[in-house]
This record gives sequence, structure tokens and C-alpha cells, in this order.
Amino acid sequence: MLHEFFKALYGAWKSVEEVEESIHMESGFSKAQKINIAHLISAGPMTVSDLAYVRGVSRQSVQVGVTAMVEQDYVRLIDNPRHKKAKLVEVTDSGRERYEFSEKLENEIIEKAFPGFAAEDVLTATRLLKDVHETLEKWDNE
Repeated sequence: MLHEFFKALYGAWKSVEEVEESIHMESGFSKAQKINIAHLISAGPMTVSDLAYVRGVSRQSVQVGVTAMVEQDYVRLIDNPRHKKAKLVEVTDSGRERYEFSEKLENEIIEKAFPGFAAEDVLTATRLLKDVHETLEKWDNE
């Protein structure tokens, strides 16, 4: 049963990614920018290296993205009291507004696309996905 669940999950995820890309294009964010901004909003300012670590991607790729976001005024670099050279990346008001706009677009699409989904079913599916994620992370670390 889990194998069939994983196949269905993969197909659903591919569809979500396609819709997600169109939302990001409309909101002015790339997918990576949206992910970076989300991490910075939830965790607060952090270095490029820290952001790369929590995302599980290369520092170089995050640096390229941060440079572009600084130019677009979505983030700014601020002094880091713990390190003289490694600046902290902080979300600007403009970046926060753009993020909120992107979230609004996503919520509108979700509400239109899934009007009949019961909250209880969504909570059950969410718990299952979290359990799968935790189990696979533990298994991968062993």
C-alpha cells in the first residue's frame, strides 16, 4: 500500500510543482527565492551558509539567489555580531509584502481547486506525510 501511496504522491507533487511555478512567476518570485524568503521569515536573519544548510543546497546556489534578491530589494545584508565578514541576510518590507502576495495567490488557488476536501482528511494526510518524512530521515541517518 505504501508503494502505491508513494507513486500517487510523486504524481501529485509533480502537479503541485507545475502550479507552484506559475504562481511564483505571477508573484515575481522564483521557486528558490520563495523558499529562501520563507526560511528567513520563519527563522529570522541568517548567513548565506546557514540558509544553505537548512535548505540542504549548496552555499554557492544560495549566494547567487541572495545576490539577486538584494538587487530586487527582497532582502538586505546586515552586520553579523558573531562574525565580521559573514553578513546576515534579512527580509526587507518589500520582500515580506511580495511573500505575502505569493501566499495569497497560493491560498486562492487551493481554495478554488479543492473546495470539497474535508479538514479531517487533510489533517490525516498531513500526519501521514510527516510520519513518512520522519521515518525516512531516521532510516537515512542509520
